[in-house]
Amino acid sequence: MTIQEAEKIMGDAIRETPEYKEYKQAKDFAFSDPVSAQLLQEYGRLQNKLQMFAVTGRQADDTEVERFRQLGGLLFATPQTSAYLMGQIRIQKLLADIFAHLSSSAEVSIELPNLN
Repeated sequence: MTIQEAEKIMGDAIRETPEYKEYKQAKDFAFSDPVSAQLLQEYGRLQNKLQMFAVTGRQADDTEVERFRQLGGLLFATPQTSAYLMGQIRIQKLLADIFAHLSSSAEVSIELPNLN
């Protein structure tokens, strides 16, 4: 079996999980509203930027940290965007679990942050 064939099989299997189906439905619903879509994109951009600061050990700008907190509060308080963000967390955990099982099966020791 090639890597591409294995990727296809795993991708198909992931798309059949309840976690993925809920995530996809919540994502489609959240991004169907242009305002929610724009806020979610800004939240994701800030999240990535702040994570890069943390990884590199640099100090993030207080204004961006506060904007991230405010956006998070708003997005998690709104049912359609909260459902998407919670679905995103669940699918990330599913993928981390799959990675851990694959790594173990392949006898490869790579530690990821604990998402439990």
